[in-house]
Amino acid sequence: MRPPPAARQATGAGPSRSNGSVDVRRPAVIGIAPPLALGLALSCLAGCPASGEEVAPPARQLYFPTGMDVAPDQSVLFVASANSDLRYDSGTVAVLSLPEIDEIVAGWLTSGQVPSGRDCQQDLMIPYTLVCDEEEVVLPDASVRIGNFATDLAVQDLSGDDDLRLFIAVRGDPSLTWVDWDGQDLACGGDGDYPECDDQHRLTQLRGDEDLSGLPDEPFSLFVDSGNGYAVITHLTTGAVSLADAPPDGAPPVLSDALGNLFAPDPNTNVRGAVGAAGRLPGTPNDRIYVTSRTESRVQTLLVSRPPGELPSLVPAEYFFLNRVLPSNDGRDITFSSDGQRAYIVNRNPPMLHIIDTSLGELGVPRNEFLAGVELCQQASNLTVADAGRGDRIFVACFGNGQVWSIDPRGAVVDAIIDVGRGPHAVVASPARQKLYVTNFLEDTVAVIDLTPESTTENRVVLRVGRARQAEAD
Repeated sequence: MRPPPAARQATGAGPSRSNGSVDVRRPAVIGIAPPLALGLALSCLAGCPASGEEVAPPARQLYFPTGMDVAPDQSVLFVASANSDLRYDSGTVAVLSLPEIDEIVAGWLTSGQVPSGRDCQQDLMIPYTLVCDEEEVVLPDASVRIGNFATDLAVQDLSGDDDLRLFIAVRGDPSLTWVDWDGQDLACGGDGDYPECDDQHRLTQLRGDEDLSGLPDEPFSLFVDSGNGYAVITHLTTGAVSLADAPPDGAPPVLSDALGNLFAPDPNTNVRGAVGAAGRLPGTPNDRIYVTSRTESRVQTLLVSRPPGELPSLVPAEYFFLNRVLPSNDGRDITFSSDGQRAYIVNRNPPMLHIIDTSLGELGVPRNEFLAGVELCQQASNLTVADAGRGDRIFVACFGNGQVWSIDPRGAVVDAIIDVGRGPHAVVASPARQKLYVTNFLEDTVAVIDLTPESTTENRVVLRVGRARQAEAD
């Protein structure tokens, strides 16, 4: 791969751009992959096994699950498996039926008996939790194969009735992989019942131009704006943010821009880091995108410029500091209340949830003022906001201690701590079904949490999809 052209300095807080490219280093794969995977990943650079049935990952099982998202009609759950120890030749995207999960949970909670004829059993350590094999809920012949080390997955709602598009951040390529869903099957250009996504579905080159740089290394988090038609990708070790044009009519997406050096490097490691990204009011004109950093106590906002007939590009806007509790220099995920008036930001140093007033001031610009902080668990990562009948609750995944913390933003208090499994990573909710779903990266499961107010199992894991992989000895 040719090196990227030298970057020129752009406006804003230190970003650079050169013909849609960024000047980045190429670090080794790091992050949520365990140490074993790092060594395997490095050896794989010299040559991985050829694809074939003998090394293909199981189509209906989870294997180091990471990113996931719920379809807008809350009918299915899309889950990416990262294959982080490279046991197989690829990662996967599987489709879980949420009505099937509801049926299993309802029968279990009503009778207290293991459902007859299903590959399920009661958890021996947690009597209110049922454990079922993935094949009970994973749709047959709907899975596809993607690259290794997927980290995030986000859904775009297209203009067709059931048509959706999935975007997956894949660190092993690196690529932004896209997959279409027609309501029954996933499709990404491959052949057969269990296709591997082809090169046309792996966005790796800016604007498809070989004279420009490729996608920066370490694509990590995704934000997709279905209405405005774009996807934003952060890059974990380069401080870059990339943009893909994603037409709502279903036309193929295109990597259209990348903005580098968005954040200052860590003074000890010289690594830059862009982590979380979210839009304040997706679908509205000139919406602001907020980006967090793991190397600065600063949140950068971006605008998307789309001149008529041209591909969209990123434009730096204002920024603000997380400086009420210092150092606050390890930002992670970010999300917004449904009205865009509050931003919720996970920070690891110190471990705290920042609640930010993002209502518009007199000049029509968000205030971005600190409102409250809530102490968090160690190694908090991703979060989501959902109202399942008690008003908004913020659910934060605590990777290190195997928990999800529920926070009431009105009082800025933790109102539940839920044990979910080893290495919780992604958290998404189905408010209509009153359930929260959590990928447990270190045990190959998805935990299903009951959010029904006043139920005897509220804020408890009532179903675990997949049988937990045994923890490796230290």
